[in-house]
Amino acid sequence: MKIIKTILCLSLLTTIIVNAQHKVSKTTGLENNKSQKKASAKFDLSKRINSYPFNKASQIKIISYNLNSDGMTRVSSETYDKETGITVTNLDYNIGIELPRNNLDSLSLENFTQIKTLNLSQIEKLSDIVYNTCSKLNTNCSQIIRGCYLPRNAILFFDENGKVFEYLEICFECKTKESFGKIENLDLNDYMYNDLEKYFNNLGIRTKYEPLASPSK
Repeated sequence: MKIIKTILCLSLLTTIIVNAQHKVSKTTGLENNKSQKKASAKFDLSKRINSYPFNKASQIKIISYNLNSDGMTRVSSETYDKETGITVTNLDYNIGIELPRNNLDSLSLENFTQIKTLNLSQIEKLSDIVYNTCSKLNTNCSQIIRGCYLPRNAILFFDENGKVFEYLEICFECKTKESFGKIENLDLNDYMYNDLEKYFNNLGIRTKYEPLASPSK
């Protein structure tokens, strides 16, 4: 059994024991009980840590990259060839990088700007956001697919050998994601992306475009 799964199970057991010691007030009323059930999480901790990829992860990291990329292609210079009469245009590509889609062995941590390894409480919070955001709201959640995609953040899942076996790559600007494999049961909606971006920021991981300062003349 994986280390993360084992300790989170113990945390879940402790929570259940503590909650069992508190008596539920009978004067709350049926309406309040219905409201609480409606707002309750769809996936409890046990179900979350037994869902892929959390159930196979020995370590989880969140990262930032492409912070200085705006996705634009600009003309850096133009060279005129007198013999041919042709002007050669040199382009400066600032479209950033994406995580590998076919072979994770080519993934290098050196390309990332920030890397943070999550502790158990942070993993529990992360799983709650990605699985339960919509089920906590009294509204109809749906995902809006947007056209732009320039990811600056990702969640990396490492196996017991210290290798990345799965990731969730995120573009917070267009609220779109990519994954290496197939991650199921996620609450893919604007609310989840908003909560997840706050989660990244609270842990010191930047999520916004940061233009490079112009060189002083």
